[in-house]
Amino acid sequence: MKKPFVSQLGGGGRKLAVACVVLLAGCTGRIANDKEMSGSGSSDGGTPSGTGGSGGPSGSGGKGSGGDRGTTSSGGSGSGSSNGSGSGGTSGSGGTSGSGGSTDPNIIVGNPPAFSPAPGTLRRLTRTQFRNALKDVFGYTVDPGVLDADSWDGNFASIGAGVVVTSDQGAEQYNTAVENAVNTVFSDATKRSTFIGCTPTGTTTDSCLRGYLQKLGLRAWRRPLANSELDTLVNLGALAFSNLGSAAEGARWATVALFQDPNFLYRPELGGTVTNGVRRYTGYEIAGRLSFLIWNSLPDQTLMDQAQGGMLDTSDGIRTAANRMLDTAAGRESVGNFAEEYLRLDRIATQAKDPDLFPDYTGSLQAAMLRDARDTWASLVFDDQASVMDLFTTTKVVVNSDLAKVYGLSTSGLTATTFKTMSLPADGPRAGLLSKAALLSTFANQQFGSPTLRGKFIREALMCGSIPPPPPGVNTAVVDETTDVPMTKRQRLEAHRTADGCKACHALMDPLGLPLETFDAIGKYRTTENGLKIDPSGTFDGVDVADSHALGVAASQSVTVAQCLVRKYYGYAMGYKERDVDGSVLNTLAKAFNASGHKMRDLILAVVTHDAFSTVAPQP
Repeated sequence: MKKPFVSQLGGGGRKLAVACVVLLAGCTGRIANDKEMSGSGSSDGGTPSGTGGSGGPSGSGGKGSGGDRGTTSSGGSGSGSSNGSGSGGTSGSGGTSGSGGSTDPNIIVGNPPAFSPAPGTLRRLTRTQFRNALKDVFGYTVDPGVLDADSWDGNFASIGAGVVVTSDQGAEQYNTAVENAVNTVFSDATKRSTFIGCTPTGTTTDSCLRGYLQKLGLRAWRRPLANSELDTLVNLGALAFSNLGSAAEGARWATVALFQDPNFLYRPELGGTVTNGVRRYTGYEIAGRLSFLIWNSLPDQTLMDQAQGGMLDTSDGIRTAANRMLDTAAGRESVGNFAEEYLRLDRIATQAKDPDLFPDYTGSLQAAMLRDARDTWASLVFDDQASVMDLFTTTKVVVNSDLAKVYGLSTSGLTATTFKTMSLPADGPRAGLLSKAALLSTFANQQFGSPTLRGKFIREALMCGSIPPPPPGVNTAVVDETTDVPMTKRQRLEAHRTADGCKACHALMDPLGLPLETFDAIGKYRTTENGLKIDPSGTFDGVDVADSHALGVAASQSVTVAQCLVRKYYGYAMGYKERDVDGSVLNTLAKAFNASGHKMRDLILAVVTHDAFSTVAPQP
């Protein structure tokens, strides 16, 4: 009965694209089909045509990184439009290394221009947010891997959410996930009755169904539904009742429609009224921004009540709300999610290794690597309330039996599915974030570790530097090719750096990655390579380091790393790439971060209570 009914909704109503029109204050977002990926769009008040996706903050222009003492020079601002299309600005000039940092740890950008809010945008829920939302509402866990891929524009899914385009196939994937989630509740009469909270009649005047949809819709769409929106959903339920002869089926299909609507999948954040020349987000928009940042999911009733009551209109109110949210299990998980996005550990699941060399590199080990990185970060923030810079020297690990073997720890009491927090030996070869298997295996190839990939990650992700791509025609695989005489990777790279166009960039990467050469492609410790002793020395930010331990210590004491973390979290929280006009905000955040002793929780609170988090520019 299901397919015939759905077809009556018009145009084969299973496609989310049919309804994907969000038209608020000139901001239009829609799901495009595969042929529309590069078109331009316009809107005449109906379904818009052309470019699909989420509108970014005015097509923010590029920004140069590096420069003298780590100071960045800004690029030109880009142009953008509310349909998600736009042109980026000119890239900034400056050094490529980004190392050195400011002489003042409280100053990230010297003499910045005045802050200006970014225009409002339309963001699609990330895979994780979509999964968490369905789980929180229906108790159903969807595999994020079956959903349309996130965009990693800006190296964060939270930033890419503002530019991502969803294909027809992706829309079908979302629809299927929603139907499966709703069926988890509605296929069981007891669960269904509890979930609805009353007995629907199936009529167009059904007060039970209307009240149920009004309450559930507030959470799903992060705002109160208009009467016309409620009328549409109730009428759809009545149509299902007349076709299927069941009021429960009417409620089910109305629920499916609620969560297949773009108001659930997309986050329009356009602001409310203008006061003293400043446009602030509405209380409900702030609730959504807080919820998807701290919980990575939908707001709860308490947060929506706080929005309705005006509490989120002030920084003090936002601080109170954020503190409550951080004290929950979901708040802890979202810190782990930031760690996962920041370190790009989403790649672990697709990172293949040579099965002959690494037969123990299984799905269980990959999952354990990810959990170790996430949980260690969250434990330092919440359990130890330590400086986040201690991540680079901590001996704390979270392991199952598979990962314990990689780390050379006892597997007593552990299985592939049981985890335990343990400490590495203080005098052992491994300590800190940079020696975790998650990072080491991610930034390696199928057979060998890669000082270049690891160094590039450190330079770009941890130091906010920039590495240009290799010159055309350069054989980057040459360092892994077999040679007649046994050589270490260091020796191979030294030979490679003699090639024209290779030395300058490799000098920015290899010295950072070479101290990690005592770890192979899945992060196991070793002392030799091809029968030769490994030399793990290198440099970090101008400081000579003897090995991975010394590398971690140098990173933990680095002003550059601390400032980069502020910049990265700011971009993650705001949902757009750093702009030159964000400089004064970054300086304020850096000062608060330093004063707190580099506490992650304090950084989160400093970001969400800053006016930058609550203000928005009008649509261009």
